Amino acid sequence: MLQLKAPAKLNLFLHVTGQRSDGYHLLQSLFVPINWCDEIEITPTHDGAIERRSSHPWPAEDDICIKAARQLKAVAMSQGLMRPSLGCDIFIHKSIPHGAGLGGGSSDAATCLKGLQELWQISLSNTELAELGLGLGADVPFFLRTGPALVTGIGETLRRLVPKARHFVVAVPRVEVATARIFQDKNLRRNNPALGEDAIEAALEQSVWTLGRNDLSEVAFELFPELRIDLELLVRAAGLQGLPPEAVRMSGSGSSLFCSCESQAQAERITQWLVSQPASSQRFRGMRAVQAYL
Repeated sequence: MLQLKAPAKLNLFLHVTGQRSDGYHLLQSLFVPINWCDEIEITPTHDGAIERRSSHPWPAEDDICIKAARQLKAVAMSQGLMRPSLGCDIFIHKSIPHGAGLGGGSSDAATCLKGLQELWQISLSNTELAELGLGLGADVPFFLRTGPALVTGIGETLRRLVPKARHFVVAVPRVEVATARIFQDKNLRRNNPALGEDAIEAALEQSVWTLGRNDLSEVAFELFPELRIDLELLVRAAGLQGLPPEAVRMSGSGSSLFCSCESQAQAERITQWLVSQPASSQRFRGMRAVQAYL
């Protein structure tokens, strides 16, 4: 049995720079994996079946990990790389909140793909695996790699970039946000300018990330006005530690919010202040100080 960790990620910025004729959106974003992880156990079987043993509110047939495993097996079978009798049981211990814009599902799928390659002794090329992952979700290719990366295109183009900003507070509001709903909204601006290379390079040297924005946040705040109140609470907490409002923003399509901090100690202080507020337990379903996986 393999026991693996599937890390969440933050989008330090996320710009929507265009839309292709097939409907896919073009993005520019800096992804940073963090030490908030799901845990996945994969046990090889010899009955050919691919099963999920976890109990989640969504059916196994809709689970991205089951889809990933079945697609990997189909590709491997088509190339004569594995026997049809091979299968697996997948158990997912969820810690990353669902519908939070932290990439938990994509990370789980990528972790399963990497683990099954080892268990089933399959040797797909990195390109083949990335193409398979992209078909499952735009964030999956990122999680097939390790470390922070500048992500462009529809999520398939990655370039390793390591920011000095590596301490964060993540607060997850109780509202869940469906990524598709944000991207399909008619009010989403789809032709925003990308950040220049010089600006990004300069920002990489700063211990607190303030560059850019999240182009999805305005749509999310219009659809879920309570998120703006949650953001203001985190901005207040950051301000008490001398951090600017620009250090606070939404990650991905939401609902998670984060604050870039100078140090782990500062992140812990902000978290403790938030926990002490009477409104926090009603507004947030998860909150913690985290660090980047580099």
